[in-house]
Amino acid sequence: MFEIVKRNTKIDFMGYTKFYFIFSGILILGTIALFFAKGFNYGVDFSGGTVVQVRFSNPPSVDQMRTVLDKSIAGQVSIQNFGETTDFLIKVENTDEALQVVSDKIQTILITSFEESGTVEIQRVEQVGPQVGKQLKQQAVFAVIYAIIGILLYVAFRFEFLYAFGSIIALVHDIVLTIGLIIITNTTFDLTVLAAILTVIGYSLNDKIVIFDRIREKHKLIKGESLRDVMNLSLNETLSRTLLTSVSTLIAVLALYLFGGEVIRGFALVMFVGVIIGTYSSIGISSATVCKLRDIFPAKEVSKKDAKKSS
Repeated sequence: MFEIVKRNTKIDFMGYTKFYFIFSGILILGTIALFFAKGFNYGVDFSGGTVVQVRFSNPPSVDQMRTVLDKSIAGQVSIQNFGETTDFLIKVENTDEALQVVSDKIQTILITSFEESGTVEIQRVEQVGPQVGKQLKQQAVFAVIYAIIGILLYVAFRFEFLYAFGSIIALVHDIVLTIGLIIITNTTFDLTVLAAILTVIGYSLNDKIVIFDRIREKHKLIKGESLRDVMNLSLNETLSRTLLTSVSTLIAVLALYLFGGEVIRGFALVMFVGVIIGTYSSIGISSATVCKLRDIFPAKEVSKKDAKKSS
């Protein structure tokens, strides 16, 4: 069987707990600052409005398009290159006009203004009302909250509440840092990106469950060892599996990013970085959190099964 890491590694993962917490704490604080300073670049799914994707055979400059559209469109117009240099994405927000009217105006203005210099092809048109966008925002937040609550209950039932709490801390860590990536790269936050975040949560949880299973198994087999030593042993034994799974997933996601087209690129980017963050938190944050909490609350960490064995 192929292994990225050789067997019998003896890395003291729990010896770096301070580094994990300080490093991740700095990144989380930076993400919070970015969120309040810059915020999300919401897609039409959440902000409401009209999005038109257009392709030119001889593309004009963004300034030329903006000048033409600002004269006739009442609302906030944003224009960005979309993949190829000939493709553009035009988004209109904060307008009192009917969405269909705005869409028809954009198509008419672009064709009449730039058709003489080459063909103008409308690739797609998307429209979402502001009220629908607001509802989708709320549903997106609830989707993440419900996922976290479900995970908390599942892990608490399967293991102990201490492990469930460690998993939730690590998953919140993953979500926050993934959000930081979305803000830094100015990735459009739409339903596709939300799906990527939920996928990252599921992937990251799977890694943590595997590691916690090994910790529980070793804790039963090895008597007299501290939790820190059991965790180090378990992390070393699962390290090859963790890295191999992550690398294979990253290769698939990278292929999506490079060849999947502009529509799926945001999903692939969030997944790529989210897998890396989730792998790091599985090795460091979740286990380190459980270990530290057990040091703080030693009396609450003994399970009923362990109590029966000791008696």
